[in-house]
Amino acid sequence: MYFVEWLMRRTLTASKKDITGFEGDMKQFEKATEKYGKQYRGMQERQVSDAPSDARSIYKMNDTYMDVRTFFDEWRGGVILGLAPIFIGLIGIPFFFLFPALSVFFNGISLGSGESAVAGEFFFLGLVWCSWLGFLIVFIKYLLWIFRMECLVQRHIVVRFNRKKRKIYINRPNFAGGNQVYDWDDVVASVDPDDQVVTKKRKREILMLFFFKQRTGAEYHDVVFLGAPLRSDHELYALWEYIRRYMEEGPESIPKPKCVTSFPWPWRSLLAPWSFLENKWAAAPWSPRMIALVLIASPVMLLHAVAHWCSLLLCWPVYWPRQLRRESTASEPV
Repeated sequence: MYFVEWLMRRTLTASKKDITGFEGDMKQFEKATEKYGKQYRGMQERQVSDAPSDARSIYKMNDTYMDVRTFFDEWRGGVILGLAPIFIGLIGIPFFFLFPALSVFFNGISLGSGESAVAGEFFFLGLVWCSWLGFLIVFIKYLLWIFRMECLVQRHIVVRFNRKKRKIYINRPNFAGGNQVYDWDDVVASVDPDDQVVTKKRKREILMLFFFKQRTGAEYHDVVFLGAPLRSDHELYALWEYIRRYMEEGPESIPKPKCVTSFPWPWRSLLAPWSFLENKWAAAPWSPRMIALVLIASPVMLLHAVAHWCSLLLCWPVYWPRQLRRESTASEPV
């Protein structure tokens, strides 16, 4: 689901009118971006982990570029569940009632009795058609943008790291920030190279990459949420180190990744709801309390998995525009 990316983009590109009442917070944010932009300049050259890991986050890697997944791929299915009754009604009513009812208008024969239709029947069917069309217009105007947060849109966001050109290419829907290209040297990651306390304690973490406008020269700040749901600080730092070494030293300096597929296999959707419980399970595996929790939550998890898979099936594969594809896969300037 792209709701978080959409919300972040809308926040970062908000006008002065949109932030009325939050001017002080935005000023503090701008000061923080300047501080961290200067503090972490050159962090691409600093090692943060002795054990780089792909963290189940790499789609593809070769000597020129590496494609990395983003964090919120498991966070989909909610829109399908919420809007399913409306969507089924919009599609089902015409096929099972409205289209067959057209014969009443063309032939003048009642559907139920087979006799000549009366004026009241024509009026009722016309009212139903007008109601359906009005409902369709309301759906398109007010609900379609929510539906497109996880359906009828590209299936994933892909972040491509081209080590030969030292560029980062972000492929995402326009409402989530659109396709962007940034210099590798301008990125700021959500890791602290000076942090000496990196634990393996289980907790959910996100690797965030910031592109501050003071460094990129763009009109707005930008951010991407990188990687699979990470299980600890240690895994977060290990993923950043994996990317850093790939870009700085090449693929021979890191372990060969176990690439994940972008194809919507149903069993991958079964793993989506489990990602929300795996840290709790790891803390107390096979304990009676955890077994009871999994059993109680299993119907909801199964429903989430089905909705997740349907969401993937209603999306199309990631498409790279021709020029962006040529630039992002080239080892020399195009």
